[in-house]
Amino acid sequence: MNTKYISRNYVNGNVVRLVALQVIIVTLLALFYHHSFLLVILALDFAFRSFAHLPSPLALFGKAVSKALGQNAKPVFAPPKRFAATIGFFLSLVTSAFLFTGFESIAYSTGGVLVFCALLESAFNVCVGCYLYDWLIAPVVNKNQESHQASIKA
Repeated sequence: MNTKYISRNYVNGNVVRLVALQVIIVTLLALFYHHSFLLVILALDFAFRSFAHLPSPLALFGKAVSKALGQNAKPVFAPPKRFAATIGFFLSLVTSAFLFTGFESIAYSTGGVLVFCALLESAFNVCVGCYLYDWLIAPVVNKNQESHQASIKA
């Protein structure tokens, strides 16, 4: 399937994995060099993907790399990925705040969670945020849809 045929409800799984690799690199650089502004930039990138549904700079770079590698698009349902990006947004902001205020051990912990989740996505195609979405969000959405459909039939 060509990437131009992937709708708004789907994202390219190969690009998602490349973005996760970039998240690992940016987070490790921020923690290693104590640059909280890198985590703020990372949070903005997550915000583009989760709240604005816009392609982020990391996603655009991931698309270019995927295209250069000749990878075919791998459609993946987008809402769980957006939820995961929302979690990434908050983790990167919290990590940045702790790093900025000198709470380095807590920053390393929250940054470590972000790196670990991104590593699972990038290396093993395991999306922790997607599992959380399936356990927390999907049942509520499905219940709301069922009650909506029941009200239409009544």
